[in-house]
Amino acid sequence: MMILGLAAPWLTACGGGGSGGGGAGPENVVLSAIIDDDWNRAAPEGEGVAPALMQTLLAEGAQIPSLRSLLVVRNARLIGERYYADGQSSDLRHIRSATKTVSSLLAGQAIRDGKIRGVTSTLAELLPREMARVPTSVAGNVTLAQVLRMRSGLAWDEDVHMQELLHAPDLASLALSLPIAPLGPNGPYWNYNSAVSHLVSPIVANAYGEDTLAVATRNLFAPLGIRQTAWQRDGTGTILGSFGLQLRARDLMKLAWMALDGGMWQGKSVVPAAWLNESFTNHVHIGPIGDMSDVGYGYLWWRGMLGGHQVITAYGFGGQFAMLVPDLRMTIATAALWDLPLDEGSANEELIFNLIGRFLSKL
Repeated sequence: MMILGLAAPWLTACGGGGSGGGGAGPENVVLSAIIDDDWNRAAPEGEGVAPALMQTLLAEGAQIPSLRSLLVVRNARLIGERYYADGQSSDLRHIRSATKTVSSLLAGQAIRDGKIRGVTSTLAELLPREMARVPTSVAGNVTLAQVLRMRSGLAWDEDVHMQELLHAPDLASLALSLPIAPLGPNGPYWNYNSAVSHLVSPIVANAYGEDTLAVATRNLFAPLGIRQTAWQRDGTGTILGSFGLQLRARDLMKLAWMALDGGMWQGKSVVPAAWLNESFTNHVHIGPIGDMSDVGYGYLWWRGMLGGHQVITAYGFGGQFAMLVPDLRMTIATAALWDLPLDEGSANEELIFNLIGRFLSKL
């Protein structure tokens, strides 16, 4: 991977990488120059969490070999933070498919700004140039809502086609060239599809007439005080919509807290609350993940029950989580190794979910 402009306040990374289902690519941890002065800290007991409980959570995190960071915020105050093994607070780590959730936030802002008519807009409307490059595409009538819900109706097997995804020079053309999948009794089946969800990035770029990173920097990162990022592009120079974003754990936590707080950050609206409410709504029900039950999927957000509490999660392969626990006014962020075989990465995800579940069950 090539890193451009390392000394600049905004970084863009170019090159290959894996996706939510695991896969190839180095961990490639970039160090930021950011001082950890961006969160108000508080003792756990000041926010209603027993110190011993917090100590147990952070200590048990060390028993998961892949875990690199674990942070807890309650009532907008950082009450727990620990880094493991070679992890540091200055790390810009790949958030893997949690990138999809960032794309969802950008889509909501574009609708707010009048750049996109709404979620019923079709790919033919949103991606005319990209559609023209694939004249045989059957995806023209797919709506933005279907893309965000992973119910596009386009055939895809995340595990089988992962290498194709990683090496495609033009991810939009790959996605738009997919055939139609068989329909279920209620329309298209839910199918996790990192090729199609990538399309949110060129949709946002087309909507504003600007590079997706420039849009994200102005509309999302800068308002949250996120001062340094890295984000991969495909061979056409398009920012990857499904994976490839690198953030500090503290900055991933900013996205989580902003989303939990109705899209607000330090008294200002960043993402419309109505968009977040729509995004958090279950559009499909999925089986359990470790101790998380009643798992569902919204607009590139996961939702379920964990430790007796409803949680809403941005979810990246291997254990890159930004978790919202609305009834506790709490958010939890983790980073972990992701350059692992599929079964090992998935097992680590369950370990992290279960660790958090034990903690939440005592609150």
